[in-house]
Amino acid sequence: MNPFKLTSYFLSLIIFVICSSFLTVFQPKAVISAENIYFPVGSTKLRLSVKSLEIFAKEGRITKEFEFFAKRLKPEKLERLRKLLLYKFNTTPVAVSQLTYSPIGEEYIRQYGAMIKTRTGQNGFYAIRSALVLAAADPEGLTGLSFIRHFPTDIQISVKDFLELLDELSYLAG
Repeated sequence: MNPFKLTSYFLSLIIFVICSSFLTVFQPKAVISAENIYFPVGSTKLRLSVKSLEIFAKEGRITKEFEFFAKRLKPEKLERLRKLLLYKFNTTPVAVSQLTYSPIGEEYIRQYGAMIKTRTGQNGFYAIRSALVLAAADPEGLTGLSFIRHFPTDIQISVKDFLELLDELSYLAG
């Protein structure tokens, strides 16, 4: 075998091994998103998986896990929740970004961030802003469900705040 070809072969092999090593080390990581919504009640937190909420919204089916929460909502509130989760806002990521970075947009998000908190109880301001922009860029569009799916951490919201938010936003889904 020609020494030049042998050297070229080994060099190619070494480059291949190095590149393969980098690809396995620097693999893209899965996107972190909300998997659960926590409702603090006293010293405990009730948990609802986003998956159960998604099944309810898309199929109208109440899972065993969601049943606990569904029983505590009047049928009309349950229907409002379903409509709100599926309602598609006709907007673009650029428009959402511009709104969320405007002074009035930031003020509204801070107010909602006091209700929709991160898993650790921090104001959800940055998580809400991020979720809104990412959900607007989602092929499904900006919906209640896509917003929750793009929320970068589990969500914590009090039952009282959740019900107020549901009433406040229900006019959107008509």
